[in-house]
Amino acid sequence: MSYHSKSIKEVVHDIEFEKAYLPAIQRKFVWPRWKIEHLFDSLMRNYPIGSFLFWELKATKAYEYVFYNFLKNYDERTPNNVRKNSNFLHQEIIGVLDGQQRLSSLYLGLQGSHRERLRYHKSLQDYAYPETFLYLNLLSLPYQEKESSDGKIIDIEREQFFEFRFLTQEDAKQVERKNEEHKTEYCCWFKIGTVLRWNEDADIDNEFDKILEILTDENQIKAFNEQKKFVKKALRDLHKRTVEPLINYFKVTKDDLDDILQIFIRVNSGGTILSKTDLLFSTIVATWEDGRDEIEAFLRELNAKGDGFWFNNDFLMRCCLVLSDLPVLFKVNSFKSENVQLIKDNWDNIKSALTKTVDLIASYGFNGSVLTSQNAIIIIAYHYMKGGNNTELNKQGLRKYLLHASLKNIYGGQGDQVIASFRNALRTEGSKTFTLKNVNFPIDEFMELKLPASKSLKITSEDIEEFMQYKKGANAFFVLSLLYPNLRYNEIYFHQDHIHPDSRFSDAKLKDALIPQDKWWSWQQIKDTMPNLQLMEGRQNESKNAKQFKEWLHGSDGNGKKNVADIPKFSLDNYIPNDTELSISNFEDFYQKRKILLVNQIHVVLNVKKEKI
Repeated sequence: MSYHSKSIKEVVHDIEFEKAYLPAIQRKFVWPRWKIEHLFDSLMRNYPIGSFLFWELKATKAYEYVFYNFLKNYDERTPNNVRKNSNFLHQEIIGVLDGQQRLSSLYLGLQGSHRERLRYHKSLQDYAYPETFLYLNLLSLPYQEKESSDGKIIDIEREQFFEFRFLTQEDAKQVERKNEEHKTEYCCWFKIGTVLRWNEDADIDNEFDKILEILTDENQIKAFNEQKKFVKKALRDLHKRTVEPLINYFKVTKDDLDDILQIFIRVNSGGTILSKTDLLFSTIVATWEDGRDEIEAFLRELNAKGDGFWFNNDFLMRCCLVLSDLPVLFKVNSFKSENVQLIKDNWDNIKSALTKTVDLIASYGFNGSVLTSQNAIIIIAYHYMKGGNNTELNKQGLRKYLLHASLKNIYGGQGDQVIASFRNALRTEGSKTFTLKNVNFPIDEFMELKLPASKSLKITSEDIEEFMQYKKGANAFFVLSLLYPNLRYNEIYFHQDHIHPDSRFSDAKLKDALIPQDKWWSWQQIKDTMPNLQLMEGRQNESKNAKQFKEWLHGSDGNGKKNVADIPKFSLDNYIPNDTELSISNFEDFYQKRKILLVNQIHVVLNVKKEKI
């Protein structure tokens, strides 16, 4: 390897005209917008931005490998790089082995655009993902004058950041705003990519005048002229940073992909740039031509199931290890070629097992926000991978395992060891490979299994009492799933509903209901906990809304249709005590009686013997 330098402008040119690519072993772009802005702040201060590692190779050799284009316009909805499928390559190309995040950021800031979802917007339409470009506020610069010991005026930089910001073209027209003291301050947003069109010996005075000519607000023009010296300095510094040889890189010219992969792993395993599962992903796709596209497409497919999941490469790579009977605890130097080949050979079976698993848990009402430990479902996938039964009885066992594992949080802290323990309980080693000890899921054996850190799937009376303190959220959903086992989660969306509406517990509403003030705080603390929660079909819950429970239960909609057709059945199904008055004024008695009903039912469902606590 040898050491070289080039300018940011040259690198941007290489990316723009497709001379620089990303090898398939690189992961996707992950830097948030604020980090890009901070990178340009570092550039303006002339801080070093680290070294880079470039793989230079002839086109004749490059055709043998898979490369991806840099992101030229980032969109949060489609953040994946596009695979280069053109037959044309320049005579020599560059594969970036180290520095993708920084180089992508430099390109997006100077030449590209950036789209991410506006806060509080759920739509996938363009208006929720406005196109933004990187600007520098020329009227908010961290420069100031200071008198030196010999009486000369010198320029210094203050601690505050250069104000780089991704803005829409409309927002960049902003002339004034209020600062923290609510005083008016003036802005002049300069699109920094403009400097790429300047000559290397650009006349900064002339460029300053060009900007001044397009300003129309008198106060903005006045502020611009008053800070003329510092504005010119900022323009000069920004331009210099793009044409100076600041990109310092080592050049690798090896042709063998195994050598390149070893260099890539060595460079990236020393810090926090890549996780070990990222490295496994890189190792797999380096020798699997369609691997990256296949894996990313499968993740999108999994995440679209049910109400949506949040699976990522880390989860999928761990599944590949576990389902291929490889060590769960892995190190970089364990990525042997035969292990990678084994994963590739097993890929179709891995996909099938995970698809069946995610379909199953979606039918139980699980989604990304409810599945608190993705590790928990890997064992279900292993059961399917090895040919485990998919009968209704087995599904009940799998559901019981998942709910117990979630309620007991057994994967917290030592997840890899817990996975290994369960996998060993499932399998037996044959002459060539591992097989299941029993095609039926051994839920009873799992309940007796002693797990690392003295953990267990078993639930006790003490646990059940603790469940009653769970507040609306993922843990409450697990408990409610035990209480509502027959709901059609795969067909209907169910809400966690406050029986006595949350809005009825404000100080004002409690006062109106003549509730003694000394009870307000304690009621507000328990209103979100299990005895005041039920699962209700989304549309029914929306009709219930903030109405008082008793009024809603016995009332009708605007068309005269009863809200609840069969009140006794509704009360039985939802564990509503029939020996208590249901108005808000009687909340305390309702809460305690329903708690007893829930505790008793969970003991029955889980077959837990009642203990004296």
